[in-house]
Amino acid sequence: MKINNIVAQFKRELWENRVGFLWAPLVFSGLLIVVAMWVVVERVTFHDENNMQVVAGDPGAMAFMTLIYQVASCAVYLVSFAIVVAVYAHSTLFADRKSREILFWRSMPVSETMNVLVKLAMICFVVPVIIFLGSLVGGFIFSLFLALLNPSSSEFMLALKELYVSVELLASYFIVVMLMLPIITWSFFCSSFARRSPVTISLSIPLGLWFVDSIAQRYLEINLLFKDALRAYAQLTSTTAKKLMADSKASLTEIDLMSGLDPATTSLALLFSVVMICAAIWLRNNRYEI
Repeated sequence: MKINNIVAQFKRELWENRVGFLWAPLVFSGLLIVVAMWVVVERVTFHDENNMQVVAGDPGAMAFMTLIYQVASCAVYLVSFAIVVAVYAHSTLFADRKSREILFWRSMPVSETMNVLVKLAMICFVVPVIIFLGSLVGGFIFSLFLALLNPSSSEFMLALKELYVSVELLASYFIVVMLMLPIITWSFFCSSFARRSPVTISLSIPLGLWFVDSIAQRYLEINLLFKDALRAYAQLTSTTAKKLMADSKASLTEIDLMSGLDPATTSLALLFSVVMICAAIWLRNNRYEI
């Protein structure tokens, strides 16, 4: 019965946010495929890593173009879903309080703990899987289109092998989401706490703490550690991002993501994320009026 409740929760999230989670990926995939096909038909030139011109009929061109399509599609998905996730994280725990729908959902046999965790799982697991499936299916359709222009089974198989990029990028997205967990959980807390605008609270409190810490350090010689914590977190994310982008051809198993990471910063970021989620759950159980 619990499994059915959890599945129903995920279905509810997908239904209520189908524009951002379902329709937007379909539209982006369709537009990207049309643009990619137009580029090939119009014979817009591609250049490989040696700056050599690549034509659709050249040996290995199908695999090279499929690779380019997948990288481009993942970049488009990443940018679009960054916006979707930002809006979703700030509004998902606020909207039903504002509309009083929370009174209805509180009568359902699902705890607020499960409710919040399912919403978090939508961002941490469902969104990367949607990006992966969109990139994979789009790359397969594009390779089929290229196979119509160059009906060579060997070239087609080489193109299909390039679909592994979607798997590598899926793992990369999971890593990125884990790095962004403190920001995501902070947005959840603001969504469950705010009475008017979660975005205002989400931005104003960190900016205010940064300003107070700056004044205290400059004039009172007191370090409130807020700026230091943000700098350490920014360094953690930038270091990992640089390692992921350092060699696009390297497998994630070949990249040592753990070296150079500060255990104290990582532990503090994880602790902050847990505290924010627990606070959001407590607010959902004890304060749900607007």
